[in-house]
Amino acid sequence: MKRQIPILPGELSIRILWAPVTACSLTFGLLLCAFPPRETPETAYFFLIPALWWLSSRPSYKSVFLVFLFFGWLYYLTLLWWLRHVTFSGLSLGALLLSGYLVIWFLFARWLIPHGLKGRFGTRLLSMLSLASAWTLIEWGRSQFALGFPWCPLSVSQWQRPAVLQISEWTGGWAISFFLVFFNLCIASYLHHLLVRRRKTSRTGIVGSMCPDFYVGLAFLGVMLSPVFFSPSSHDDEVPMLRAGFVQPYLLEKWGVGKAARHKDTLRRHSHILAATRPDVILWPEASTPYAINEDSTWVEDISKRTQLPMIVGAITKSADPPLSYNSVCSITPQHGLIRKYYAKRALVPFGEYIPKGFGWIPNLDKLVGPTGRFEPGGDARTMLLDVNSTGNSLEIGPLVCYEDIFPDLARETTNQGADFLFVSTNNAWFGEEGCAEQHAAHSVLRAIENRRPVLRCGNAGWSGWIDEQGVRRSVMRDQNGSVYFEGAATFSISSDPSQIHQKTFFSRQGDWFPYVCLPLCGFGFLAKRQNGLLIHS
Repeated sequence: MKRQIPILPGELSIRILWAPVTACSLTFGLLLCAFPPRETPETAYFFLIPALWWLSSRPSYKSVFLVFLFFGWLYYLTLLWWLRHVTFSGLSLGALLLSGYLVIWFLFARWLIPHGLKGRFGTRLLSMLSLASAWTLIEWGRSQFALGFPWCPLSVSQWQRPAVLQISEWTGGWAISFFLVFFNLCIASYLHHLLVRRRKTSRTGIVGSMCPDFYVGLAFLGVMLSPVFFSPSSHDDEVPMLRAGFVQPYLLEKWGVGKAARHKDTLRRHSHILAATRPDVILWPEASTPYAINEDSTWVEDISKRTQLPMIVGAITKSADPPLSYNSVCSITPQHGLIRKYYAKRALVPFGEYIPKGFGWIPNLDKLVGPTGRFEPGGDARTMLLDVNSTGNSLEIGPLVCYEDIFPDLARETTNQGADFLFVSTNNAWFGEEGCAEQHAAHSVLRAIENRRPVLRCGNAGWSGWIDEQGVRRSVMRDQNGSVYFEGAATFSISSDPSQIHQKTFFSRQGDWFPYVCLPLCGFGFLAKRQNGLLIHS
């Protein structure tokens, strides 16, 4: 009988405790650094390596589940820490749910990686394609169903590096996440080759150090950057669209007693300041007006008449029969006042704007819903016509409310309705000054590229400005300290690439086709494991 080598207590503690703690801390720490408000998106290219190192040692599935669930929960607690200003219990439960999605991938990786590392290049390639596809499918799954919350998918980490995002007009942001995970796996396999595999071969020197996995990763990076080289963009060819005036009023406790008059004065004052700069339109953020605008429209119509400027405003609207509330974007013109046709938010915030079906039995859950009561969802995507005085043209505005721009399908549907640009009217004042506004704005970068439409964002308490069709942040409102969190107003000139006007991208036309391609690719993992088993027994 073969003699068992005893495991020393120190070695046991490293295997059981310090290895998983170190691996998970580094992986989630690097992932956290990749997202705003931090400015190190490059960490997304190698964040998985510590976790993959631990998984290659074949830890138990129970350990993988518990460790990644706990550290994933800590990661989402930190990433979404600003959500505690609304509800800490909701933050804790939401972080646990989001961590559960990640755990699925790490369990799959634990099953596949040890077998993939033993195989030849073909087996490893199948394993890497399978794991990258699984990550993409899990992220896509987070955007589905009533509780869908696709906040900060891996693709969003690259919002400051638009060069690598350009392929999104074909694949959506899903291919960016796929690429980042695949690149992580290629680098991890290369390191494993240098430290382990090449020691088992007779090849030495430069030849022994060569690993095809590494070059496949570099080739994939070249594919991701290829749109920049084959279709270079230049701001010199742009044509003016409009001059837009953004009001960022920083309204806090908007529905508090005695706040209405002060908030009206703030909105009125900044709108009149903007009028002196002669914009083509004045934009207000989500739910700006203290009362339902269709029940208290006179003062807003008066601003439009006095400035002789059209206005696009976020506001609550109400219907009398039946008595329903909508989170809306409305249009006001100097000639016609409040236009009856408005856009109502389609994707409401669960437990914040409504109670999802099946949860009504939980006592006191209505207390989580905001002070205006439950909202009703809008029925469809809509656009709003805007006559632009500076150019003499008419433009179709594609409104989105609150966090609707984190859902690719909503922006795509609005683009397909004929929108010339997307307008995101949002609040973010609920969440303090801890990165929520930057994380939210990062999603708009992807929506701009996916649909090749400029995105204008007007926030109540942060990140108001515009992003062009290439995903470049062109103008952002900042105070003298460089912060996006302040009260103010600004007018920006919006321009557009004439080659993109009235054109629809492949993604706009076809939608989320890439995750469906990932579904059979995910099955490559089973093929890789079978291949490896045949090699071992042959």
